[in-house]
Amino acid sequence: MLEGIRLPQVTLSIDGVPAGREILLVAGGRKPQISWLLDAAENRIVWAIDRGVNVCMEAGLLPALILGDADSASPKLWKAARTRGSETLLLPREKDETDLQMALRTVSERFGQATTLVTGCWGGRFDHTWSNVFSVLGAVRRELNCAVLVDHRELLAFINNGQSLTLRHEKEPAAVSLIALSERCRGVSISGVHWPLKETVLEKDSPYAISNRPEEGKPTRVALDDGEMGVYVSWWER
Repeated sequence: MLEGIRLPQVTLSIDGVPAGREILLVAGGRKPQISWLLDAAENRIVWAIDRGVNVCMEAGLLPALILGDADSASPKLWKAARTRGSETLLLPREKDETDLQMALRTVSERFGQATTLVTGCWGGRFDHTWSNVFSVLGAVRRELNCAVLVDHRELLAFINNGQSLTLRHEKEPAAVSLIALSERCRGVSISGVHWPLKETVLEKDSPYAISNRPEEGKPTRVALDDGEMGVYVSWWER
């Protein structure tokens, strides 16, 4: 079992996933809280994806690499990061892949199987969010140990055939949801929540297992026998 992906509000462990190098990709969507970002960056390699360089530099965080087509990044901050030592990979603006997809492929090429955290991925247009989610899921299917979309408000992790996941909460979430990503997910169990499930079936076109309430002081454990599933956690404050 992975010893745990430590984040400011939760530690996430996935059974069957070996420990490996951890990379934090900072994209240009909703900005994570600065304090959260600095904590999440600790002991991780940080890469900025295009406008993510703005987020990093405004937080006082120098990324090891900046990757993108520079269509939304501040030219001043891009240049300042490069001057201070950030490696830059300038991509063409007309291309088939998104900047995030290129970043995920570059992680795989440089580090092999890595644990990748993607922040700055929420809060934008629906089509961008959809692309982010399935780009990360595709990278997990092909080459990465594990990848998680996360900021101070939301987290989405993936498990598949026979895997289990444990969430040890530092900050109690508002909700935990299970999202079937294959047509059927069989043998789905969840404990440490108000509405537990045991070896049930979830179907993609009937997503009812959402907005579960974690039980205070208890870890949340999710298991899956067959299929592919997203585990979504929300810390939204009303």
